[in-house]
Amino acid sequence: MNLKKSTPSIGVADVNAADEMQTMRSRALLQHESTDLCSMDLNTLTGIQSIVGHGDNYGRWQTPKRWFTTGSKARLDVNLRDRIMASLPNDSLRSKAIELKYAPLLEQAVKLANCYLIALRIGPACMGRRQFDESLSASLISEIAYSTVPDIFALALARWFDSDNWDDADTKFLSQLRQQDIDLLSDYRRIRVLAECRRMQFLHDHGWWQDLPQLDLDTGRTTAVAGNKQDVEPERKRDSHLPLPDDYVSEMGSRSIWLIESLGPNLIALATGIITIWDATQNYEENTRDVEERRRRLVEDFLLDWEWRDATGAPINQPPFVIKLSQHGKKGGKKNDADPQWPPKSLTELLGLCGNVQQAHLFVVMMSTGARKSETLDLRRDCIQYARDGVPYASGRTFKLVRMHEGEMRDWVLPDLAIEAISQQVRLIGVMERLSRQNPESDTRAKPRELTDHLWAQISGGTGSDRTQPLLNLGHAMAAYARAIGMDTKPGGQPLRPHRFRKTVARLVALALTQAPKILMDVFGHKSIEMTLHYILTDKSLQAEIEQISRELRVMRAVVAVEAIVAAEDSAETDSDLGSYGGPAALMIGRAVKVQRGRAHQRGEQWGAGNVRELAEILTLQGKAWEVVREGVVCTKLPGTESGPCNKSKGRPEPSNCQTNCNHRLEEAFLREDVDASIASSVREFETAFQEENELMQAMWAGQIRAHLPRFSDLKEKWQTNPTVQRVLIASNEEQTEAAA
Repeated sequence: MNLKKSTPSIGVADVNAADEMQTMRSRALLQHESTDLCSMDLNTLTGIQSIVGHGDNYGRWQTPKRWFTTGSKARLDVNLRDRIMASLPNDSLRSKAIELKYAPLLEQAVKLANCYLIALRIGPACMGRRQFDESLSASLISEIAYSTVPDIFALALARWFDSDNWDDADTKFLSQLRQQDIDLLSDYRRIRVLAECRRMQFLHDHGWWQDLPQLDLDTGRTTAVAGNKQDVEPERKRDSHLPLPDDYVSEMGSRSIWLIESLGPNLIALATGIITIWDATQNYEENTRDVEERRRRLVEDFLLDWEWRDATGAPINQPPFVIKLSQHGKKGGKKNDADPQWPPKSLTELLGLCGNVQQAHLFVVMMSTGARKSETLDLRRDCIQYARDGVPYASGRTFKLVRMHEGEMRDWVLPDLAIEAISQQVRLIGVMERLSRQNPESDTRAKPRELTDHLWAQISGGTGSDRTQPLLNLGHAMAAYARAIGMDTKPGGQPLRPHRFRKTVARLVALALTQAPKILMDVFGHKSIEMTLHYILTDKSLQAEIEQISRELRVMRAVVAVEAIVAAEDSAETDSDLGSYGGPAALMIGRAVKVQRGRAHQRGEQWGAGNVRELAEILTLQGKAWEVVREGVVCTKLPGTESGPCNKSKGRPEPSNCQTNCNHRLEEAFLREDVDASIASSVREFETAFQEENELMQAMWAGQIRAHLPRFSDLKEKWQTNPTVQRVLIASNEEQTEAAA
């Protein structure tokens, strides 16, 4: 296969500038016309590697840091020779590999490994549901270069050491690899090696790779009809991420809000004051221990005199829940969970509280956006943006399901509390970076750091944390936060993982909102509805819970309608006996209310909430009917027993074909003003078209008048006295008479 011919016949300048991967790939393919990667010389290979952005050092797979998501394993520089040596099965083989006799075999392994990584980078290496002709992401290739590829070539190299004939080592290096060699690996490594061998086969089938191991990679299984019983490996149980329990989310949410609103402002003010103390006590000529001791006393006095006040201005004598203060660095050395020792008395305890407030900010942001771990950690300090209509949103990068190595910008709409959390976090991380260590010696030996704008930092009371560095381990931070505020680190029997917050958002939206799958698809940035449905239905009991809540919502909607109609009947101040509801179905509900009240009166009962609930369940078939067609419009058709003009059948209603004259259409009261305004506007436009003798526009606006008029009975009575409306109705009746004749 000619690599150049496999590329579309376009220049690099014509390639979409936003698609960085395709741009680099096209440059590499247009400049090198070789038909086989493995046959290229080292200079050519190094040139291609440099073009695609992975350095110009042969045998070193280097990846720019900007192509990694925040918090991921950054394999920035992988030495292929060292990794292959380290992956050899034992020390004797490692000793043999450095012998002069076997050096050519080792170099061949390094070269082929380098070639294969380039094939992953520019070839169609994606085997799943993603678009064909995509290469792998740069971060995934770097992980393969560090672990899987060295395993494959090390096992093949060990086989070649025992071979006497090296003639085919240049073209069939991996042919020595056997299934029994792979079976000696651990389960985790074996699965990854076999998966990569299948990818090699996939690339081979598409002309991108020639050297293959001699393995049976057929994934299809057939059932033996004769012979001994075959052992079947037990199915692996996947530990799927489950949504957090409702009471857990509620409790952590209330505690996080208190930390944000009441404790956060105090801590930022205290940290700012301590920075002032540091500036006043800085003396490079004095002994550092003396300076440290003076600073310690001043900080303790400063904390002792501080007046802790909550968001309402009331004194904080004790937090509303137990907060375990960090005990690192205190004399005595041991942690005492039973004695919270409020308020904090040292810098270490203060920093521990600052870390807890940061995790509270994280909790609010994760529950507000449902973002992935990488997306959350990658947020910048200027992430809050405002749309033209004033709606605030967070702008950040996403790396999953996109083809750009540096990610793709997307946004999440933010509630007010999330805006407050992010804004306060920006102030918190600003003072944390300025607050150096208590020991001034660390200032003099500290190296200058690059300016960064990460939003989340390593803030804790531990001596090993560096507050100038970005937060990497989100799972560890949230588990530490749960322990600090006295909550379980395994809610529902599963560890508190960051991805569980995303599943929790999916569950809450699915329970609370109609059209939840489409909404979640947009919020989560999914490319297909199947991915979103997988999120919603991960919890086996969630589907039944969604159905139960949906039924309750339908019944409650009917309860509200019945109560409004009953109140209108009993009130002498309103002219409408339908509670301002509209649509033909409102008349049906009104008649049902009168019948039900009459029966209750005959039984000698007082009409009450129980009767309203009973009637609502009858009208909705115990919550199976009454679907919301659009905002304010409800279809009361009972599926399986009634038909309607929307679909001419007894099945479920078709919302896109809902018609105003349908007997099952119910319109809520808040639409009255809109309908009244629509009729008035249609009448004005009809009169204008009549004066201009524009028959086409007259027909259109007459249709609008006829469509809106019957929606609310009281509005119909109001507008039927209008001369223009009367003219339209008379003309419509004449047309119907002529058509019937």
